[in-house]
Amino acid sequence: MNKTLPKKYSVEFFHIYTDEKINLRHIESINQLKKSEKDWGFSYELIVLIDNYNPEKHTLKEDEVLNFLTDQKINLDFWAFEKDLIKNAEVLLDCINNNRILKNYRKYIERNNKYPCSLLTSAWYLTRLGYFKSDELITSLKKGKVFKPASGLINILPEDFKSIEKKVKQLILSSKFSEAADKIENLYYSTSGSRAETLF
Repeated sequence: MNKTLPKKYSVEFFHIYTDEKINLRHIESINQLKKSEKDWGFSYELIVLIDNYNPEKHTLKEDEVLNFLTDQKINLDFWAFEKDLIKNAEVLLDCINNNRILKNYRKYIERNNKYPCSLLTSAWYLTRLGYFKSDELITSLKKGKVFKPASGLINILPEDFKSIEKKVKQLILSSKFSEAADKIENLYYSTSGSRAETLF
C-alpha cells in the first residue's frame, strides 16, 4: 500500500535589501510569522531571501540579518541571495508559453539591463518547489541539513507586494510550470513603516 507523504512547506518571511537597516516592516513580518505559527499543525522550514540584486549600495551583511533573527528566537533553516537567482530566471524565460508575455519580459530586460522583480520572484518560488536547481543557491544554517523541494510555499509579505505577486502568478500560469501556482500561498500583513524608517 502506498502511503501519502506528509506535506512540508517552505515558509519565507523578512524580505530585506542590502541597502537597508532592519526596520519596522521587518519587525512586523516577524510578528506575523510568530502569530501564524501558533495555528500551524503542518511541517515547515523557514527561509529568508536577502536582496543583493536591486540595491546599488550594499551596507547590510548577511551575518547582521542572521544574527538579528537568532536574537529574535527565530529558528531559521535556510537563506539565499537574490542575485543568485539570475540563472534560474533565464531558464524560466525559456519556459514561458505566452509569446506576448515573453516578449514583454525580454524587452524590459533589454531596455533596463535588469531583471524585473516578478521574474526573479517567480524563479525563486519555482526553485523552492523543486522545478529548478537549488544547488549552490540556498544555504543551510543547520549542520548536515540540505534543502529539499517543498510541497507548498507560504510567503509572509507586506501588503504593498500584492501588485508584484499578481504578476508572479500570471507569469507562472503562463509557463510550463502552471500547476505550481496552486502550491503558493501568500499571507499579507499591513505595515505602519517604510523602508526609510529604520530601527537599527
